[in-house]
Amino acid sequence: MPIPGAPAHDVTCTGARRRTDASLVGRLNGEWSRLCADPRTESAVAHWARRHPELAGCLALEDVELAVTAADAEQADRILLALLRLARAGDSLAGRTVLQLMLGKAVRIATTRAGRDTKPSLEHTAVAALWTTIATYPIERRPAKVAANIAMETLRAVTGELTHQLSETPTSPDVLAADLMPLTPSKRTTADHELLDLLTWAVDEGTITAADATLILDIYTPAPGSEGGAAAAERHGLSWPAARQRASRAIRKVARQLRADVPTAA
Repeated sequence: MPIPGAPAHDVTCTGARRRTDASLVGRLNGEWSRLCADPRTESAVAHWARRHPELAGCLALEDVELAVTAADAEQADRILLALLRLARAGDSLAGRTVLQLMLGKAVRIATTRAGRDTKPSLEHTAVAALWTTIATYPIERRPAKVAANIAMETLRAVTGELTHQLSETPTSPDVLAADLMPLTPSKRTTADHELLDLLTWAVDEGTITAADATLILDIYTPAPGSEGGAAAAERHGLSWPAARQRASRAIRKVARQLRADVPTAA
C-alpha cells in the first residue's frame, strides 16, 4: 500500500531541494552534504562498487543517489539491498546512505500525521522509526520492493508510537498524593503542595528535569488565571498528546525513584 501522496518509486535524489534549517531533517541534510564533500567517502564508495555490481561506476555518494534515482524500481531495490548488506556487515556509511535515500519518505509520513503532534516531534519520530527499520530490515526474507517495505514498516512504527502516546494518561495530583506521598518523609495540607514538594525533590535528585517538573505543574496545578491541560501544553510548545506522554513518563520516573529510595511505611 503506497504512502498517501507519494509515488510508488520515490527516494531522495541529489537534485531535490533540501531543507537546511535547524530541524532534525535540516541537520541530517547538512551532515549529508558534508559527507558528500569529504574525499574520504570516495574511497568507501569505490570499495562498495568493487564488492557489489549494482554499484558499479559509482565514485562518490552523489553517484549512488543518482544511480537510485535513474534506476527502475527493481534496480533501485538491488542497490538498496547492496547498501543494506554493507550496513549489516558494520558499514555505518552504507546505512546512513539508505537513511538519506529514504529520508523524503520519512518526511512525507510525518506530514500525513499532521495534527497528532508538533512537526518537529513527528519528524523526529519518523526518522527514528526509519533508522530502526533500516537497521533491522530482513534482507533475505524481503528482497523485493525494498523501498516500499521500508516505507511501510516506518509508517507502521510511527502509527504505533502515536497510538501509544494517545493512550497514555498522566496521573492527576490527587491520585499522585494518595499513591506516592505516603512514601515521602514530609507532608503538606494539599495535593498541590505535596506535588510541588515531590517534584522539587525529584529535580534535586536528578530524576527529572526542571522543564519536566514545570510542565507537570502547569498541566495539573496551573497558576491562578491560567488554564491547565491542553492550554498548558500549548504554552510549552507541545501538542496535548505529546505533553501527556512527556508528563506521564516523568511521573513514572518519580514513582520508581521514590519506591527505590524510601521504604514504604508499614
